Amino acid sequence: MLAAALLVGTSAGSVQLASAASASASNSNSKSALAAPAASKTQASIHLMLNGKPLAQKALAGLEGTLIPLGALRDSLGFKVTYDAKTKTYQLVRGNLTVQLAPTTFGTVGVSINGATQFPNYEWINKQGLNYVSVHLLTDNLGYRTEWNNATKTVNLLPFQLNSLKVTANTLNQSDKVTNIQIQYPVISGLANTEVQEQINKIFKDRADAYVQDSLKRSKDLGLGPQGAKNEFDMYYTVTYNRNGYLSFRMLNYDYTGGAHGMSYLEGFTFRLSDGKQVELTDLLKANPDFVEAIDAKVGAKLNNDPGYFGGFKTVGDKPGFYLKDDGLVTFFQLYEYLPYAAGFPEYYLPFSSLLPKGADPLTAEADK
Repeated sequence: MLAAALLVGTSAGSVQLASAASASASNSNSKSALAAPAASKTQASIHLMLNGKPLAQKALAGLEGTLIPLGALRDSLGFKVTYDAKTKTYQLVRGNLTVQLAPTTFGTVGVSINGATQFPNYEWINKQGLNYVSVHLLTDNLGYRTEWNNATKTVNLLPFQLNSLKVTANTLNQSDKVTNIQIQYPVISGLANTEVQEQINKIFKDRADAYVQDSLKRSKDLGLGPQGAKNEFDMYYTVTYNRNGYLSFRMLNYDYTGGAHGMSYLEGFTFRLSDGKQVELTDLLKANPDFVEAIDAKVGAKLNNDPGYFGGFKTVGDKPGFYLKDDGLVTFFQLYEYLPYAAGFPEYYLPFSSLLPKGADPLTAEADK
């Protein structure tokens, strides 16, 4: 039940981000894109490049974009790739990132990054003895972006320089007669400024501890469900941005206290690593004094084009929920706020270039200091 609920809770965001990438790809043969065209019955091979240099390995067109062979990650990208025959899982290592891959029987692979479970799963296939994984694994979690050239059917992989730090999942699991609690929260290590590191870590630990205490109290008051089911409370996170002196998180809480389904709640946290400040959009978009109106226009248009839209949107407000992603931000709303539950969280990617004057980039400006 939990896994299904989390997949529903994140589906809207995945669709919106993929749509943004596809739209970018359609405008030019070589502009940045996350995915090649979806596969036909005969999976066409796709050429691979790394920083513009052709690779010997070929990728495939999958159902949700390009599929990269694990061999290319090992032989060309320099990842350490190992296989555990007992658990039937793969491990990828790039710098401070350790990825566990657990293939399923449904053409997907479960993923954890430094111990943090990721949702949803990524596309995965085995073809002629070779394993392939979605390129989104690289662009979402491992510090890469892509360029798609439609004329030559080529994906160019471009690595980013990540911040010099490590984010590892700490777990808090607790259970009693009426409650199951499973929490993963981020812990930062390796940051040169240890004061900032401790400051950020305290925010997440305090948040996790408070969630445990609140969940235990609520569960005690509610008791067991009608069918004797325990109340379930879970917390997960994804690092969505880790470069240019900024660190951004997508945080997901899931509560099940009976009924047809549980409820998820989404939060975004973004920190400036030079001083530990938790930044708001007013910090990032100050080059445009009318940024709220600009976001309202773009988000309103997207909602109006959604057939499930309830209506009622007026403004994101002065402090909308957001997290950093790629070369922009993702702003979001909660379940049921403007769309039905089945649509998931409304999450809308907005590149900085669409919100700021030409040439303005708040993230690289911080990195250049």
